[in-house]
Amino acid sequence: MQKRKLFLLCACAVLLLICILQAVTLKRSTVKVFALKDSPDSLLIENGSQKTWILKDGDSWKVSADENKEGYAVNEAGIDSLLNAIKSVKALDKVGNAANEAARIRYDLTDSKKITVKAYSGNKEVRKLSIGKSSSTGSQSYVSIDSSNDVYLASGNLHETFNKSVSDLRSKSVWTMDKNTIGSVAIKKADGSEWKLSRSGQGENIEWKLDGHGIVTGEVDAQKAENWLGEFASLTAADWMDDDASPEGKYLLTCEIEAGGKNIALDLFLSKEEGEDSPAEYSASSTESPYAFELAAYSARKFLKEAGELLK
Repeated sequence: MQKRKLFLLCACAVLLLICILQAVTLKRSTVKVFALKDSPDSLLIENGSQKTWILKDGDSWKVSADENKEGYAVNEAGIDSLLNAIKSVKALDKVGNAANEAARIRYDLTDSKKITVKAYSGNKEVRKLSIGKSSSTGSQSYVSIDSSNDVYLASGNLHETFNKSVSDLRSKSVWTMDKNTIGSVAIKKADGSEWKLSRSGQGENIEWKLDGHGIVTGEVDAQKAENWLGEFASLTAADWMDDDASPEGKYLLTCEIEAGGKNIALDLFLSKEEGEDSPAEYSASSTESPYAFELAAYSARKFLKEAGELLK
């Protein structure tokens, strides 16, 4: 019995010691959170000679290489990750001082290697973040914050988060629409042939019509037709061409879509023939964008469908 009591007393003492050590450790914690009080309405990312401006425009955001130039629509999800990262920086530990050249070199905080992010609210700079290299694990980054020379090990791979160009942040969406509003799709080929699929009615009373000027005969497969029209609900560019560029290559066809009383047109070009180990490459222009764009082969496929593929 005495041995049991002694054992319990020792166990209690060990637990008490652990609690004391944990309390001391927490008290000495070096974790510091730099939180913004003001929500930024613009960001400037400087990476070497490259500048990327992200500017709030009403309820949306635009991205541009020039603050005074009209920007492009952005990928909203990508912007959210940047804003969240700049609003709250979690510094895990202070590791050096950027006033020391050796520290700047060690943590890639030299002018030629660092990424500088400035956040503004109106004309006021509310945050400056200098980002050096990532940690060996890739889950933290070395940074200095605002006007301080202190170098911190911060949570998150901030170098990867902010290593973005205009092209990276720009939305690739050409159009998005409700597939149920699409009434017809017409294909007009370069050789002069054309055909058109249209539908009328609602629900179980939908009627399909395929006009092919004699090149197609037969009954439309309702499921195939519905699936094909549904593919036109959205179109995403593989990449945007230069602002003043035109589609390149061999003209293939024009696609005309009627949706909810609106007419949308697209001209499709074959930029590069399919190779043994590479898919064909396409470019296009559309009434939905002032800019020409490149299309991946899988995105171009819907425009290349033959009318006969929609028959039973």
